[in-house]
Amino acid sequence: MVIYMAGNKVNNIDVVYTPWQNLKKTPSMDVGQVGFHNNKSVRTVRVEKRINEVVNRLNRTKVERKPDLKAEREAVNAAERAERKQLLRDKKRREEMERLEKERQAEVRSYKNLMVADKMTSNKEIASTQKSLQELEEDFM
Repeated sequence: MVIYMAGNKVNNIDVVYTPWQNLKKTPSMDVGQVGFHNNKSVRTVRVEKRINEVVNRLNRTKVERKPDLKAEREAVNAAERAERKQLLRDKKRREEMERLEKERQAEVRSYKNLMVADKMTSNKEIASTQKSLQELEEDFM
C-alpha cells in the first residue's frame, strides 16, 4: 500500500482506500491522477484532525530503497550465460559420447579384426600339416 502524505500538514482531509487492482490509469490523465474501475470498492475516510503520533511513526519507519537495477540485471545475465554454457558443455559431452559409441559399434561390425595375417593360413601350410583333404573337410564341418 502506498500512502501519499501531501495532506499531512493540514486538517480535514479525505483518505481514499481501494485495492490496487481497482486503480485505473489512462494516458490522458495527468501525473499523479488515477481513476477507479469500480467505485463500489472505494472507501473514503474523513480525518478531522491530524494525529502527529501516527505521522511521526510513519516518517520514522519510512524506508526508501533504491535498488541497483544495473547490478541486478548483470547478475541475471551472468546466471543465464552460465546456464547456457553448462547446457552447451553437456551437449558437447553427449555428442562426444555418442560419437565414441558409434565408432565402437562400427569397429565391432567391421571385418578388420577378422582379416588379421596372424590368423590366416595358406594352402602350403595346410599341405605341410600332412592332413588329407578329407580330414580337413571333416574338421571344417
